[in-house]
Amino acid sequence: MKKNLLTSLFLLSCILCYSQKPVTLLTFGGFTFEDKVNGSNGYGKIGDGFQWGAGFEVGLSDENAVEIIYQRMDLTAYVEGLGQTRESGEVAFNYLMLGGTRYAPLNEKLAGFGSLDAGVAFLSPKETGYEDLVRFAWGLRLGLRVMASEKISVRIHGQLMSPVQGAGGGFYFGTGGAGAGVSTYSTVYQFNVGGSLNFRLK
Repeated sequence: MKKNLLTSLFLLSCILCYSQKPVTLLTFGGFTFEDKVNGSNGYGKIGDGFQWGAGFEVGLSDENAVEIIYQRMDLTAYVEGLGQTRESGEVAFNYLMLGGTRYAPLNEKLAGFGSLDAGVAFLSPKETGYEDLVRFAWGLRLGLRVMASEKISVRIHGQLMSPVQGAGGGFYFGTGGAGAGVSTYSTVYQFNVGGSLNFRLK
């Protein structure tokens, strides 16, 4: 899992470095709040903790950008099944996300922003005997960007990230025609508040 994650980050970094658009290095830090988790066979809780990460943003215009980000949280979690004893341990949450950002300038120095991300969550229990999990994930951020100079900026944000636990689909036929549908679900919603110190590379 770690090898695939590092390989993906390296390839994406190389692509961004050869981009002809403005490229900004993003560095993340923040605090993730605890979250209760419910399932068909029990319940659990994911603890709170520090979140860190890094990424690249490619500017498409003054108001629009795309980004690739990596974020990690090392948290304590427990699961308690119906009629079973509680199991707990340390879990590393690794998110590799691709997203779009929209800026709303307020003046020359300040701009509000919103980001919508989609990608992959790698969940790695640190105790032996448990397998790593790989899940589709989505996230969003809302915040404020402050330009300290032409090359350096600071962003403050609230962020929600969620690994999708499952998906279902089906087909239907009736007098009105036929169709198909797909739905996803998750009970894991990790909310954090934090910011990023950003350096424009070109």
